[in-house]
Amino acid sequence: MIEADVRTADGRNLHAYSRGDGDLVVMWHHGTPNIGSPPVPLFAAADRLGIRFISYDRPGYGGSTPLPGRDIASVAADAAAVADVFGVGSFAVLGHSGGGPCALACAALLPGRVTAAVSISGLAPFDAAGLDWFGGMGAAGVAGLRAAAAGRAAKEAHAGGEPDFLPADWAALEGSGGGSAASSSRPWPPARPR
Repeated sequence: MIEADVRTADGRNLHAYSRGDGDLVVMWHHGTPNIGSPPVPLFAAADRLGIRFISYDRPGYGGSTPLPGRDIASVAADAAAVADVFGVGSFAVLGHSGGGPCALACAALLPGRVTAAVSISGLAPFDAAGLDWFGGMGAAGVAGLRAAAAGRAAKEAHAGGEPDFLPADWAALEGSGGGSAASSSRPWPPARPR
């Protein structure tokens, strides 16, 4: 894994990552909250398929400078700056959770560079009419996301805990695909609370 600090046109710092040397480049857009290092459980498949991951910590996460008042469209310029530093012309985008809308924004705003887009468990707009945004989430997830919505100080004061999986999540993890994150430094699946 190569890590670099990228200076944006407006003087901010983006902490960026590059992993692999394949011909197909995929920019990873991390979930919320998280940092931008590419997902370790995907490395073996990426190596086999010749995929290079590039990514970065979104503003205010990890080693990247905050950008108060930023909107989802601002991610496109940041993604382009990171790709430029790593010498990448065109790339696919892959976003998870809060990174899903970021991947879609890049696809919409960088049509000459983004070759494909995937959003996994992407978030709907927080203020979408008629949407119970927290519906179906576990209590710990709701608490963490409500703290994030209340602002940086509230999120920093909020202490996270064990995974907040619902019964359907545990059932999915018990299937044949549940051990796919075994190459991570943390045990997977996590121990079920007693």
